[in-house]
Amino acid sequence: MLLALLTTGFAWAGPVDLVGFGSPAIGRGGGGVALVDGAQTVFRNPATLQDMQSSQLAVGFHLMRGSFDPVQDLWWDTNQDGRVDDSDAPLSVPVDMESADAVWVSLGRPIGGRFGIGFNGVLPVRRLLRIETFEPSLPEYFLLANQAQRFDMALGFGWEQLPGISVGGGVQLISRARLTMNTTLDVTVRAADDGDTDVGTLVTDLQLDPHAMTLDIVPGLAPMASLYWDAGALVPALQGLTAGFCWRGSTGLPVDVAVDVQANILADDLGELDPVGITALVPLRFEFFDHYVPTRVDAGLAWTTPDVFRVYADLRRTWWAPMQVSVGHVVDTEVQSQLLALPDPVVTDGNDLDVVIGNTWSVRAGGEVRLPAWEPGGEVGRLQGIIRAGAGFEPTPLRGQRANTALLDSDRLILAGGLGIEHGDPFGLISGPVSWDVHTQVHMLGQGSLAVDTTPYRPGAPVDGRPLPIGGTVWAAGLQWAIDY
Repeated sequence: MLLALLTTGFAWAGPVDLVGFGSPAIGRGGGGVALVDGAQTVFRNPATLQDMQSSQLAVGFHLMRGSFDPVQDLWWDTNQDGRVDDSDAPLSVPVDMESADAVWVSLGRPIGGRFGIGFNGVLPVRRLLRIETFEPSLPEYFLLANQAQRFDMALGFGWEQLPGISVGGGVQLISRARLTMNTTLDVTVRAADDGDTDVGTLVTDLQLDPHAMTLDIVPGLAPMASLYWDAGALVPALQGLTAGFCWRGSTGLPVDVAVDVQANILADDLGELDPVGITALVPLRFEFFDHYVPTRVDAGLAWTTPDVFRVYADLRRTWWAPMQVSVGHVVDTEVQSQLLALPDPVVTDGNDLDVVIGNTWSVRAGGEVRLPAWEPGGEVGRLQGIIRAGAGFEPTPLRGQRANTALLDSDRLILAGGLGIEHGDPFGLISGPVSWDVHTQVHMLGQGSLAVDTTPYRPGAPVDGRPLPIGGTVWAAGLQWAIDY
């Protein structure tokens, strides 16, 4: 139990919501809803897929790490005797984000000059998906600790309906789960003899028999709808100005757990009394909601000067308020027994959580500059370097909580940068350019503290009586190879 508490995390969205998709976009700050990046725009704005001039393939890899301010030791029942007192060693809770290295792939193809389709996918290298809850009385960066610990996939299309005006749509894929389990617990006890001093000696047999377990994983889809407007196609004076808009619906991973426990207790060796059997049926159902993907709207403008520079600015509205915190809640239970008269209800929910979550506005801006081209000759052809940079601000949706909970989060300042180079295919196998890109992105959490209930011996209370510190960084760095063919 203690090990489980020390290793849990949580996720509201996926790695793309955190840093973006593709080295060019990540190096510009993760935004750019009005920028065209070929096949790498399904998550951001699928309406731009129609702008591809040829089929594209991109493959990338990045490292992701997080380091947060360490929290002080806490009171907890570490010796598991059912009490919290001075006999318990203080609990040290690690809060750093687990590494979330990942690979990604992007595929896209134009159809007929005015239509394009694409696939974008991110796959963590350590796991496909992690589902878990956390203990709300222990410190937890609940929006970041596990956010990147799942795959992220999207399919989309873009269609130019009128000159300069395109529409797009797509779906973002996640999973849903339901777990059922049937278990029997058989316990045999005997009467006490002279000299018995330990209750545990009265238990002569203990057997746990799991009968069946079923885990269903089914897909969940978040729909996407988007627009892209190239103003220069209609108004020549606005050549280079583009606008984008993308709406994404909400989804998530509801986990419904049904556990049916039958406890059989046989009292034997009772002298002149006949053996007594007591059966208790405990059907338990609890649920939690993991990997929440909120409804989101992105709108932005961009300005492009061909072969010189591109800049953009995005505004994002995210509807966090309907989210459910990934804490297990008992929703239905009862205890049935022939001989025991038990009050109703016997089991109550020990995770009665009161957290205030609000919707947020966030911004991102950035751009890239193309360096003067160089033509060394030969099959490599034209070489051109690219410098990218960007920044963003993400306010925390956490507005308030009870004094006996310890959910940690703060506003984030995002800084990003990247480099790229394009050249021809030296082997003459493809018609389009070959691109190599590197990126880095740093999220800096605002420094602060969380005042919690510091009553001595309260589980989760700081031993030193001080507020819990908040702050730290999350960073990602990686590279990408892409071809047009």
